[in-house]
Amino acid sequence: MRQKQEKLETKMKWTLLSTMIPMAILIIVLLVFFWHYTDKYNQLSNNLAVSTEYNANYRSSNNDMSFKDEVDMDIYYVSIGRKGRDGLPNAQVDKAINTVEKLKKTTTKKESLRSLKYLTNYLENLQKRMNQLLDIKDYENRQEFMANNTEILTTLFEKEMQNYIYQEATELVQVESQLAGNVRLTIMTMCAAILIATFILMRRSFRLTYSITKPISEILHNIKKVGKGEYKTIGAVPTDCIEIQELDAGTRKMAGRIEGLLENVRKEQDAQHLTELQLLQAQVNPHFLYNTLDTIVWLVEGGMQQDAVDMITSLSVFFRTSLSKGKDIIPLAEEERHTLSYLEIQQSRYRDIMEFEINIPSELDGVMVPKLTLQPLAENALYHGIKNKRGKGKILIEGFDLGDDMMLRVTDNGQGMTPERLHEVQESIRSGERAGFGLAAVSERITLYYGPGYGLKISSTEGEGTVMEVYMAKKINLDNSLR
Repeated sequence: MRQKQEKLETKMKWTLLSTMIPMAILIIVLLVFFWHYTDKYNQLSNNLAVSTEYNANYRSSNNDMSFKDEVDMDIYYVSIGRKGRDGLPNAQVDKAINTVEKLKKTTTKKESLRSLKYLTNYLENLQKRMNQLLDIKDYENRQEFMANNTEILTTLFEKEMQNYIYQEATELVQVESQLAGNVRLTIMTMCAAILIATFILMRRSFRLTYSITKPISEILHNIKKVGKGEYKTIGAVPTDCIEIQELDAGTRKMAGRIEGLLENVRKEQDAQHLTELQLLQAQVNPHFLYNTLDTIVWLVEGGMQQDAVDMITSLSVFFRTSLSKGKDIIPLAEEERHTLSYLEIQQSRYRDIMEFEINIPSELDGVMVPKLTLQPLAENALYHGIKNKRGKGKILIEGFDLGDDMMLRVTDNGQGMTPERLHEVQESIRSGERAGFGLAAVSERITLYYGPGYGLKISSTEGEGTVMEVYMAKKINLDNSLR
C-alpha cells in the first residue's frame, strides 16, 4: 500500500498542534474562570477600600475625622454663626454622592445595592436639610433642627455604610474561598495537562524522528556509494516525507547524471568538456553532500527539527537548481537561488565563522548566464578565504548593471593571498592553467560563451580579503553553448 506523502514541515506542525491545541484550550478555559473570580475579587476589594473612607471606626483608628464628624462639625459652625453659607459641607456631600454612584457600577450583591440606594437618599436629604437650616433665624430652633435632621441623617449614613461594608466583606470572603479553590484546581489541571502533553509529544517526536533519520541514513549510504563510484546499486528510499523523497530522487538523478557525464568525459577530452566536467564535479561534490547529510542527521538527533527542515529544504533547492532540467544556461535569478541555497547549507555548518549577503538588482534576474557561475566563487571565498581567517568573516555577492554588460562581484574579508600566490592565480586565469582553486575554469567558461574581453578578474590583499569580479554581456552567445 502506497504511503501518504506529506511535507516534513506539515508533519511537524501537526505533531505539535494536535498536542498543544487541546491543552491550550483547557488552560484558556481555566484561566477565564480564574480571571472572572480575580476580577470580582478586585472589584470587592476596591469597593471596601473606597467605602471605608466614610466609616467612623476606620477613620478614628487612623487619628482622622470621619465623614459624619466632619459634616456635623461644619454644620454646627454654620448654625452658631461662626461660618456663613459657604461654610456648609456641600463639597464633602457631593463627593460622597459621587462615590456612592461609582460604587453602584462595581457592586453586584443585591443587599449591597439596596444599601447604596439608602445612602443616596440620605445624602440627598442631607443637602436639602442643610439649605433649610440657613432659613431658620432663631438660634434655638437651629440647634433643634440640626439635632433632629442633619445629625440623624449623618448617623443613618454612617450606619448604612457600615452595613454596606459588612455585606461586601462577606461577599469578599466567599469569593476569596472560591478563588483559592480555583487556583488549586487550575494548578493541578495544568500540571496534569502538561504531563499528558509531554508524554504524547515525546512519543510522536520519537516516531517523527525515526521517520526522518531512517531514510536520511539510507540516502547517506547511497551517497557513500556514489563517492565510491557504485552508481548502478543505488535504489529508491521509501519515505512519507516529500522533502526527503525529493532529496532521494535528486540524489539518484545526480548519480545518473554523474555516471553519464563521466562516460562523456572519457570519450571527449577537449577543453570544453574538461571545463564542464570540473564544474559539474564541483556541483555534485560527494563530500559536500556527505557532510550536509551528516549535519542533517546530527540536527535531527539533537532535536533541532526546524533547523533540519531548513537545511533539507535548502539542499532540495540546491539539487533542483543543479539539475535545471539538463540546461546549462539559466536565468541569473536561478543561479542566485542556487548560490543562496549553497551558502545557507554551509552557514548551518560554519555559523560561527561565516555570514553572507547577496545584493543583485532585480532587473538582472532574467538575464541568462552559464550555470555555476557564482556558486564556485562563493565556495572559493569560503574554503580559501573565510576558513583560513581567525574569527568571523563575511561573503558579499553583488550585481551591477553596466548597460549592455553586467558585472558580478564576490567579496570576502578572509585571509587573502600573498602577492606571490595572487600572481600565480592571475596567471592561471590568463593562461587557462589550473592553480588549485578552479577559478581558471570559471573564467575560461565565461570567455567561451561571451568572447574575448569577458571573464574573471581577481584582486587580493593578504590579511584583508579577496575580490572576484565576473564580467559578462547581457546577451549570451548560445552558438558556443556546451550542450
